[in-house]
Amino acid sequence: MPREAKKCKQCGRTIYFDGICITCRTENERNRILAMSEEEVQTAIGQICDEIEKTGELKNEREMFTKLLNYRDINTSQIAAAAFRQHIFYPSELYKDAPDDVIKTMMEMVKQDDVDRRSINNLLLCLAVHGGEEIFQLFLELERHPRKWRENLYVGLSYYAADGGWSFDQDGHFLKTNFDKCYPIVKGTPEERKRSPVKIGAKTREHCSKCGCQIVNLMEIDGSDPRLDFLGIDGVIKAKCCPNCFAFSEGDYCRYTIDGESELIADENRPAMEDYLKEEGIEELVSNSYILGDAPVPPRYAADWEGGSSIGGYAFWIQDCEIRRCPDCGKPMKYLAQIQWDTVLDGMEGNAYIEICKDCKVMAVLHQQT
Repeated sequence: MPREAKKCKQCGRTIYFDGICITCRTENERNRILAMSEEEVQTAIGQICDEIEKTGELKNEREMFTKLLNYRDINTSQIAAAAFRQHIFYPSELYKDAPDDVIKTMMEMVKQDDVDRRSINNLLLCLAVHGGEEIFQLFLELERHPRKWRENLYVGLSYYAADGGWSFDQDGHFLKTNFDKCYPIVKGTPEERKRSPVKIGAKTREHCSKCGCQIVNLMEIDGSDPRLDFLGIDGVIKAKCCPNCFAFSEGDYCRYTIDGESELIADENRPAMEDYLKEEGIEELVSNSYILGDAPVPPRYAADWEGGSSIGGYAFWIQDCEIRRCPDCGKPMKYLAQIQWDTVLDGMEGNAYIEICKDCKVMAVLHQQT
């Protein structure tokens, strides 16, 4: 028997249960965290530390930690110290603001040969999230003079570094893989969308040679808006993709110019497939009214389930952090934006991610889901 369609009691979105939709519940919880006083935030941090100290794990307070980190960008030094005493190294964001003595001890730990695979994986990620010159130099040393545990890793140290928003090239040059500032992409009106410097979904006259789906500019960005000065883009750029194929493949690459031109980089090895979106899906994608938010938010604002869409800051990687290498220069690209896929295509899963190499004027569009 088919489920009865109902309406979310807050936003009117179609759901199949009584109450409010997940998006509205997330928004309500976010507003609750944002409204907490500093005293309430410190109390919550104390409760997180208490659970870690008393139980040796972060379980009941894990969700609160993530929300405080994402929405309030809390200093994690107190939590990191408690976690280190209990040998807790997950999630790695615990160590964002870890005390110097904790970081120095962890750095000495990874210099040893006899570290098991799980421990070294967690330690490297924690150090990457903390970042800094000393950790950068340590990662270079470990890359050039590997310890015995390196045999058990699938990727090099530069890939671990990307979890912290940085990396390095083959010559040892430091590279940022995230923008420090973040803006949310929020619901607006059709009129506001017309004026917004960031738009999700716009039709082109092209069609995919593999599936026949209409090609779209998944995101259009006008870098001349003062809010987007942090991007360093003096013009309009468009991230072009096949919205049908990229979600079932390794993603799409495109070349762009700052006057709004964009050209797909053809993947000749991609097999032909069915167009699942069809015209109806394209119409739904391009008819959304999302706009750039008025004010910046903490860098990890959207880095969680149902975190929404954003430009800059950190992504919520549903699988692993996936910073691509530029197909032209081979250097790590820079994470640019995230689109929560079910907010623009009802019933779809996962997130779309856009990355950029400004040196080569190349963008990558990729997708992850559970």
